[in-house]
Formats: sequence, structure tokens, C-alpha cells
Amino acid sequence: MASVKQMNRKEIDERVKTFTDLCRTQGLKVTHQRLEIYQALLETIGHPAAEDVYHLIRHKLPTVSIDTVYRTLALFEEHGLISRVQCLSDKGRFDSNVEPHHHFICVECKAIYDFYWPEFDRLLPPDSIGALGEVRVERAELRGVCKHCLKARTSSVQ
Repeated sequence: MASVKQMNRKEIDERVKTFTDLCRTQGLKVTHQRLEIYQALLETIGHPAAEDVYHLIRHKLPTVSIDTVYRTLALFEEHGLISRVQCLSDKGRFDSNVEPHHHFICVECKAIYDFYWPEFDRLLPPDSIGALGEVRVERAELRGVCKHCLKARTSSVQ
């Protein structure tokens, strides 16, 4: 997973409070399992796959199944509480950051990094998009080789 700034306890608690408020607003029950799954997403550095979330919470919730984790993440996504990032593999990865942002995906190690691009955000989609449908999310996805893989490549050559 990507090495990015991890949230502190106060930021996590604020996001959990916002999450619980949004769940209640949308008529979703705030269960212990759902809170643990969401909190695992917040505490994970990077964009974990459902299997990663399952492995993080199963010691706290030994009776939870991988199917429950998949269904819960799908429910969160359906309600706009998280988003799915499709990586280069066939595994979907999940992002608890629902603020407008973009992704850099490393084609070698599959790490996903969030980044902000205000100049892109100010662009208007071309008029021709209307013929295709209605835009709901504008997000750029850049693919390349991350600095860690580039560094490893350089180190192995020397």
C-alpha cells in the first residue's frame, strides 16, 4: 500500500462522527461491524482492498466474514460514504476520502496516492460529454511509476 500521511486520532474521530451522521441521515444503521470496517479504512495508509480490511478487523470481530466486508463496502460506496478505485489488478480498492481529489497509481507496485489538482478542478467538461450522459464525478487518474519504485530501480542498477 502507498505510504502517505496517516490521519491522527482527532481527524479519525471527526471523520467517524461525520460518517455516523451521514449514515443516520441516509437511514443506515450504525452497527459495530460497520463502524469497525469504516474505521479500518480510515486507519489504513493507502487504499485497501476488501481483503485487507477483513484482515485488519477480524481480530476485533472474529465472527465477521469476508462476504460481510464486501457487502458493507459496497453499501458504503452506494451511499457515497466511500469510493472505489479500480487498480491495475482486478481487485477494487477503497478510499475513505470523499473530498474531491485525484489518484496517481503506480503501474509497478500498484500503490495509489491521493493528490489535489485545483487547476484540473476548475476545468469544465467539453460540451460533447452531454451526448454521452450526465457527469457526476470528475476525477483524474494518472498512472506511472512511483518514486519508491524509481528509487528501487536506480538502487538495483548500481
